[in-house]
Amino acid sequence: MSKFHLTMVSGVAMAGLLASCSGVSSFVRTADEARPATPVQFTYRAVNPQTVSIAPEGNVIWSNMAPDVVGFVVFPGSIVSSFQCEDLHPYLTKLEDGRYRSPPITGVVSERAQLPCALAPGSYDYEVWLMGEGFGEEGNGTAVPQQVLRAKIVVKGPAPSDPR
Repeated sequence: MSKFHLTMVSGVAMAGLLASCSGVSSFVRTADEARPATPVQFTYRAVNPQTVSIAPEGNVIWSNMAPDVVGFVVFPGSIVSSFQCEDLHPYLTKLEDGRYRSPPITGVVSERAQLPCALAPGSYDYEVWLMGEGFGEEGNGTAVPQQVLRAKIVVKGPAPSDPR
């Protein structure tokens, strides 16, 4: 290979490497700038905050602070039309009665639940079902909670556009 061709191939390779590095940099910057999920915690007696407000495209992540209890976040079936995605798995499963339930959330730090995708602006009531160790039994596709906590998600509307 001539010196000219070697220089040309090396230059193309360097340009490709620089382009891929800048792509990683912009990916990392985008991931860092992504809006973190708003935390919601629940105990035996309360959901905190009981009403959580999130921005459009925001998310919520639920954590169980009650040891020895399993919790589920449960939404009415009507919420499905407000999600901006069609596939709700693995975040929500449809129950026999038409409601949607999160996977079980225990007190283990790594076990949390979140929304499958963004919700349309509006207000959404939901429940947290508590069961286990004297809190009820889980059946196939249904659950009989011992304790039900009620809470709400408010998704703020988009910011008004500048009339200028």
